[in-house]
Amino acid sequence: MPFELLIAQLLGGAPLPAAPPIPAPSSSLSCPADMRPVEGLHYEFIQRLCTSFHSDHCFAFLPGVLAVEPRATPIHTCMDTYEWPNHAGVVPAVMDRFVDAEAKCAGVGKRLCSEFEWEQACEGPETLPWSYGQRQIVGACNSDKVYRPVSEAKLASNDPGVWQAETKRAWQGEPAGAYPACISAYGVHDLIGNVEEWVTTSRPEWPFRSGLKGGYWSKPWTGCRGTNERHGPQFRFYEVGFRCCKDPGGGG
Repeated sequence: MPFELLIAQLLGGAPLPAAPPIPAPSSSLSCPADMRPVEGLHYEFIQRLCTSFHSDHCFAFLPGVLAVEPRATPIHTCMDTYEWPNHAGVVPAVMDRFVDAEAKCAGVGKRLCSEFEWEQACEGPETLPWSYGQRQIVGACNSDKVYRPVSEAKLASNDPGVWQAETKRAWQGEPAGAYPACISAYGVHDLIGNVEEWVTTSRPEWPFRSGLKGGYWSKPWTGCRGTNERHGPQFRFYEVGFRCCKDPGGGG
């Protein structure tokens, strides 16, 4: 439904049309055992009604009210269950550049996920704002920790000992799967928080082919939408990781 029509109906008291039935997540795709099938129709732009707004961010939306706008993109992919290296109980890797992440995915016959694939995996078939529901829940994902200042000069050092020590000092990530509630309808873990994830951008207005999704351990407002598009393929940071995707039944 166009957003303008939705607002007009809400303000005029007119009844809203019944929402179309939400299909259950498909399990028809052929994916490797360490990946989850993600299939659905992704909408490039969506509008919701915020019911809890503070600190310049929305922390809850009105259930059942959603306006979708073009473009619509069918999604059919296999996605790593966890952040790289994609093993339950193992901490995710960080300080990989976008090009490094591309190479690592390619090395195991996969590829980086696209921006739209990532959003579909997070939102699920109900197009939720968080992978677990309509309201931000403190403690559901690793996204609520107090920020620790970091030295960007040390992180940018060419001496691995220096940037590794600073990364370790500032680290507040958790092993993959440590937050059982932080799972999407498709069975993908830790899309919200923990570490930001490299994706290939799908929106033509972004300046780079690289983007970051999901926020990290000190970004409590992070959700399924919102792309950090400001960093090019050579950027690396102490809270940036990735996960891989793969075309179902075939190559990356």
